[in-house]
Amino acid sequence: MNRTATAFGIGLREHARNYVLVALLVVLPVAFITLAFAVTQDVQMPVRTLVDGEMVTVMRGMPEVHGVIMTPITSTFIAGLAGLFLMREARETDGRLSVVGYRARQVIAARFGVLVVITLLVVGVSVGVMLVDFWPEQLWWFVAAMLVLSLTYGLVGMLVGAVFNRLAGLWIMLILPMIDIGLFQDPLFVQSEPEWWMKLFPGYHPVRVMVDTGLTADLDTAVSLGWGFGYLLVVGLLAVWVYYRGTRTT
Repeated sequence: MNRTATAFGIGLREHARNYVLVALLVVLPVAFITLAFAVTQDVQMPVRTLVDGEMVTVMRGMPEVHGVIMTPITSTFIAGLAGLFLMREARETDGRLSVVGYRARQVIAARFGVLVVITLLVVGVSVGVMLVDFWPEQLWWFVAAMLVLSLTYGLVGMLVGAVFNRLAGLWIMLILPMIDIGLFQDPLFVQSEPEWWMKLFPGYHPVRVMVDTGLTADLDTAVSLGWGFGYLLVVGLLAVWVYYRGTRTT
């Protein structure tokens, strides 16, 4: 077994022993997503989205709109915490791996591989819980946008973990998805073109895709998915740089 695989396996076992993260993964999707469907009044609401290349307002049930918004909030919160914990643990331990001969690229590949696995698991559980009450019109495009957004927030969690301690970082990663996805990108709250600064948040492009593919039958936001992927690459490069500098100095 090479060193990257060894470090990857150690990282997975470390997170499996993080009972807070495991409990959130098991409890939060069921409690948050299922409860959102259960308590939401079944009324028709106006939703602004792209249809045939034009921004129009369509009427959709409030539970369906809540499903489109609450599911990514849940997954991004858990993925963000995973990134936060990963960075905090890395700053304490990964510097020692270089002492015993690990190359930086081996440790980086292992740590970011752990984050990808956790994100896939979080998205799978969150979407699975959502499907009990709601099926998106275009499931796989919806899931693709979920993966891009959740992985972006996982990397944002790493960046937050490089600056703040666990408690402060936990509060930041709790609040940030709520105000980004649950407020600035929620079509029930923002009925007109979002302000320019709202478009700078990680959720802007992926949530446009999720609203489109969750509530309409045709894909009109492929470009937004591309922008979301570009945003992910930029945050990923920044996270790798911060991770490298943070672990090199420990």
